[in-house]
Amino acid sequence: MRAIVHTLFQDGFRVAARAHQTLDRLQRAREFLGVIVPGDDVEHMSMLLHVDADARYLVIDELNPPRGAAPQPGEELLCLGRAGGMFVGLRCRLDRAQDWEGYGALRLDWPHALYQLQRRANYRVPARPGDVSELELSRRGARGLQAECLDLSASGMRVRCAAPGDFELAAHEWIEHLQFRLEGELIECAAQLRFVRAPRSPSGESGTRLIGLALEQLSMPQQRLLQRYVQRRDRELLRDGRL
Repeated sequence: MRAIVHTLFQDGFRVAARAHQTLDRLQRAREFLGVIVPGDDVEHMSMLLHVDADARYLVIDELNPPRGAAPQPGEELLCLGRAGGMFVGLRCRLDRAQDWEGYGALRLDWPHALYQLQRRANYRVPARPGDVSELELSRRGARGLQAECLDLSASGMRVRCAAPGDFELAAHEWIEHLQFRLEGELIECAAQLRFVRAPRSPSGESGTRLIGLALEQLSMPQQRLLQRYVQRRDRELLRDGRL
């Protein structure tokens, strides 16, 4: 575990975007976390029990094996887990020890740093308002759709659009022509739908669709344009502390 920690906890793998969703995946997976207290020689095991993104804290199971000296409030913990098959590192400070459903647990402050062992260009980042405009999907045998970009990576995009009035969208549908402007630069390519979701409204009706798109047939200049934007936005989020 220490070899992975030594590799992972570096600025090159530090990310800002969508930390709460990564933490939710770790919690749902119910996989063990490796925990290291910097300066200690012992490696501990734990589990992520609770994530509160609003109050900005986590709860993990008590350390196993127990630490000789009890962790002190304010002490830093390095936690290592897996989300989506990739290693995820959390750098947190201990708030306090507490009971959780009748067992011992540790309450941690919201991670002040999150690390993922993957290429930075593949991270999804929320676009600034106005950065992605004129987004249109041309469909084979159906009316085109105008959409709003929610977030994007160097190879994909999550968008919201009105429900089609003719033919419903379906996962794996091929979009022959997708176009949008990224900071004024026109990007034209093809795309494939990875997922389609219909959020429910309080009335039980849904007039919108959430769509995951894999961008295809991008030219090299377009790929570089997307990569530079994603990396710059990720750095902006890190600078602003918006984990």
